Amino acid sequence: MYLKKKQTKLAIFFNSMRGLIVFKEISKLFSVDIYLATKNLNTEILRFLKKNKISFILIKKIDTFLIDKIKNKNYDILISAGFPLIFTEKLIHSSKFGTINLHAGKLPNYRGGSPLNWQIINGEKKIGISIIKMCKEIDAGNIYSSKTFRLTKKDNIKTVHNKANLFFPKMTIETINKIYLGIQSVPQKKIGVKTYKQRSENDGLIDWNKLNATEVFNFVRAITKPYPGAFYFSKNNKKIKIYNCSVSKKNPNILPGEVFFAQKQKFIKCKNFSIRLG
Repeated sequence: MYLKKKQTKLAIFFNSMRGLIVFKEISKLFSVDIYLATKNLNTEILRFLKKNKISFILIKKIDTFLIDKIKNKNYDILISAGFPLIFTEKLIHSSKFGTINLHAGKLPNYRGGSPLNWQIINGEKKIGISIIKMCKEIDAGNIYSSKTFRLTKKDNIKTVHNKANLFFPKMTIETINKIYLGIQSVPQKKIGVKTYKQRSENDGLIDWNKLNATEVFNFVRAITKPYPGAFYFSKNNKKIKIYNCSVSKKNPNILPGEVFFAQKQKFIKCKNFSIRLG
């Protein structure tokens, strides 16, 4: 069976730029409705949709009323692309071909929340993203499409998001075609399964005693702007944010977390070696 383009009815659920970028591309080919959540609503996305007179539906919660409404729309596929509300099993199966999830993590190694952040924190050399068939268990569904790209030393969480968002539109269109052509998704491997929690601002505290300079560097760039950022507390208990740093081979005989200066530049001692601020 081949795709019937505009006759195909899709619904995309998002609150992030990933979803908006995907919508711009898939709406050229298919009929697409937008669902946004009031929780963590992105005002930039809202302004874009209103400016371009693109209609959308705001959701406060997922309940029976919403699910019945979606069923009555007779969608072919639902798409979750960075949505803050958890899909119930009934919602997942409320369209003809179910729901696909645009997950920014390599699977099964990076199930759960904040997968791009965690991949950078963990020092991965390559970043993985996936599109899966959504099921009741979080990020455990069969894989339709996956992609990896290199993480360079110049990258941070913002550039990694941008790179991932370049791949997701094409991957989504390919996945929709696979579904219509009856191409089966592939079960995830049963080894290497790990689920990560959604990160919060409080998770940004740097543990100088446990992290070496490279690990601190990865930690900082993984949660820099637009995220809340990494931080530490000075001797007078002042909270200090770090949004940018580099690895230094300087390794003075001082305690981890202590600040020192060299050639008018500020450094902080780590478990091994140091980071240079700025």
